[in-house]
Amino acid sequence: MADVAKDLTAGTIGGAAQLIVGHPFDTIKVKLQSQPVPPLGQLPRYSGAIDAVKQTIAAEGPRGLYKGMGAPLATVAALNAVLFTVRGQMEALLRSEPGAPLTVNQQVVAGAGAGVAVAILATPTELVKCRSVHFFQ
Repeated sequence: MADVAKDLTAGTIGGAAQLIVGHPFDTIKVKLQSQPVPPLGQLPRYSGAIDAVKQTIAAEGPRGLYKGMGAPLATVAALNAVLFTVRGQMEALLRSEPGAPLTVNQQVVAGAGAGVAVAILATPTELVKCRSVHFFQ
């Protein structure tokens, strides 16, 4: 049980840190991907990532880079906690004896299992995030 608590704690902290650092990059990526195709002869809304950052900060301030963060904030820590926990539990199941190192194949299986678990939970969250950024442009 102590390993599960450790995995949950590490996943929660890691997920929160990941979101704080990475969300502005996701916001700009979504803005670039969802900008409308300009009419013939006109320039796109953003000329590139730096331009999207400049326009976002000019129009909304630095907080604009964190738009759409509500859904991921509510779930990213939980998703990473699930990732760490499922991986830890799968490693324990795959080990021949406690503390024995895993083979490469066993590590692949543990990682794949954890990835599947998180993908099932993360897909709706990412959809909401992308739609909210696009909606508020």
